[in-house]
Amino acid sequence: MARPPGSRAVVVGCGLGDDAVALARRGFTVTAFDVSPTAIAWAQQRSADLSIGWRVADLLALPDDLPGAFDLVVEVHTVPWLPGVVRDAAMHAIGGLAAPGGVVLAVSLVATDAEVARGWTGPPWPQAPSELAAYRAAGLERVALEHPDPGDEPAMEVRLTWRRGAAGTAAGGGLPVIG
Repeated sequence: MARPPGSRAVVVGCGLGDDAVALARRGFTVTAFDVSPTAIAWAQQRSADLSIGWRVADLLALPDDLPGAFDLVVEVHTVPWLPGVVRDAAMHAIGGLAAPGGVVLAVSLVATDAEVARGWTGPPWPQAPSELAAYRAAGLERVALEHPDPGDEPAMEVRLTWRRGAAGTAAGGGLPVIG
């Protein structure tokens, strides 16, 4: 796993906050946001003992203080619930949250091929493998791609790790990868 350069973390589409709580308990300074005010209120109640910066925010219209502010960006199953017309913008926004040297961990449902993705009835809608290039367009370089053997399944859960290049370097320059 790639190590983030610092301890500032953000959880995208945090829902009830389980991922944000796990990061806070591991010592990260956490900001977590969701488009749902109800989810954020519930997350705050569930984690009142922790110092987490809960925010109501829309990934496609981020407040100015969030882009480029985080060493670790965590997105779990947000993109597959979005219609195809906004996915590239969403992945670009997710990548844009990472500071120079920052790590992005994205967990998604990915189709085994583009034809499966086109014919899928959702939500969620699995991403076509080619869609993942939107992270690269956001200035990230892939560090790791982890997934089970798809066997005969038409889609699988995939864990992608990306890194933004350090300030003044190309994306991915000098990636330290930790096993």
